[in-house]
Amino acid sequence: MTKLSLTFIAILISIGTYAGDILTLTNSMVFEGKITKVKDCTLVFKTDNGKFHIPATDVASVVFGDHTDKVYTNYLEKVNDDPGNCLKARLDAENYHGKKGGHFVLGVLFGPFAMIGTALANPKPEKGKNTYLFSENKELFDDPMYLSCYRKKAKGQLISMEALGWGSWLLLLLVL
Repeated sequence: MTKLSLTFIAILISIGTYAGDILTLTNSMVFEGKITKVKDCTLVFKTDNGKFHIPATDVASVVFGDHTDKVYTNYLEKVNDDPGNCLKARLDAENYHGKKGGHFVLGVLFGPFAMIGTALANPKPEKGKNTYLFSENKELFDDPMYLSCYRKKAKGQLISMEALGWGSWLLLLLVL
């Protein structure tokens, strides 16, 4: 009987050491799964129910099951950078970057060609007049993480406005 109980305890301990990553959100919900990627300001978390992209601002804590995993070392590098920088970049791009009405008109006139041109562009906060004047984050304009998040948000907004313009042009053609 003691051998059986010792075997059972050994199995429980070994299962505990091979447990997956534990993710705790800011709303106190706890999930167990595997963190597969850490990119920009999001964690890609895989569970039995699927993959989830979780913003870093929603994460209260992360406990990795395997400290030799490459994802763990990437996570440590990202945490050492300020995740708030990415949020600041997204807010700056959303509030100050580009002439969204002008990109809507470009979408109406040129459709997918306007979207391709915007996708190939390289928006920078110091090139945008409004961003340079109104942003309170001028010291971050050289930060690579800030610039990456800024570019993604700025391109995404402008391409969506061009797609909206192109879609409205197509709807106008269908109506007429």
